[in-house]
Amino acid sequence: MKIDTAGAGETVPLRPQTELLAATGRTGHTVGALVSAWLGSYAESADTRAAYARDLREYLAWCTRRSLDPLALRLPEVQMYATELASVPHPRTGRVLAASTRARKLAAVSSWYTFLVRAGVLDANPARDAARPRYDRGHSPTASVSQQQAAAMVTATGQRGHRTLGAEAAAVVVGLLIGLGLRVSEVCQARLSDLGQRDGMRVLTVRMKGGKVRTRPVPAPLAPALDAYLAVRPASDAEALILTLGGAPVNRHQVYRLVQRIAAEAGVPTPKRITPHSMRHTFNTIARERGAALEDRRDALGHSSAAITQLYDHVALSVTRDPAHLVAAATSTPGPAEEPDQGTPHP
Repeated sequence: MKIDTAGAGETVPLRPQTELLAATGRTGHTVGALVSAWLGSYAESADTRAAYARDLREYLAWCTRRSLDPLALRLPEVQMYATELASVPHPRTGRVLAASTRARKLAAVSSWYTFLVRAGVLDANPARDAARPRYDRGHSPTASVSQQQAAAMVTATGQRGHRTLGAEAAAVVVGLLIGLGLRVSEVCQARLSDLGQRDGMRVLTVRMKGGKVRTRPVPAPLAPALDAYLAVRPASDAEALILTLGGAPVNRHQVYRLVQRIAAEAGVPTPKRITPHSMRHTFNTIARERGAALEDRRDALGHSSAAITQLYDHVALSVTRDPAHLVAAATSTPGPAEEPDQGTPHP
């Protein structure tokens, strides 16, 4: 398995990279082979495997730039890596990584080393005791949109064509993200053969993280948009449900750009903060506002615990419900137009 250890904006000499991946441990396996074997253990979750692959790629790039052997490192070197993650701006965004992102990256490195210990390559995991950044697990930085804004996005999707997907495909994508709360990967991985019928309703089989499979209904308002798309879906041998105008399966980057464009067209403030995952939060929040039970929302979203579903509850986090508004109304000085009527003075 070839791994490009160069990160964004980095230039890593080919020879050191090749030497690092070709280095062998005491079992005779190369670093490249050990990475492949570790990633293979996440075969049931393509999203987790892809995220961990990116995280470990960055770690190996860090080792390569410093001529460090990842199989010979100890806790001090891993802690140096953690310190750099917390202090060096990302070359693409120019911002320091969020604590939750840094924690995930360190978890990926530690997971790889744990695998190496189990495989007999190392005696101990050097990342096990590395200090992890603290952050509030009950707070989600993901932006959400209101019910009215979500409706405006659905309306805006069908008002004009889209260069990559076309208006019909774009309408289905937005409908799946908002109307079913699907992950962007679930939209991209949906197959034409996943459409079906059950209990007199049109349904879509959704393949989720961790190998979970859910049969979700196609909501009645989405059905016309789906039919309109299927009528113009490009002829292609691809199994993917959503295809671009060129007949290629849609990818997550195209969906990401589509969501931000639609958010801007619908007048959503700070549309650059709106992502496909924002639509998932929006689905959960609107469902809760409309009375959907926590258990039903958890099952629909495919969460492993109710706590994760509750993290998506932007109703509880809504700034419109903050008690500060009540206190401000009670303590503010009435304006001229709000002064109480003192009656007409007697001459």
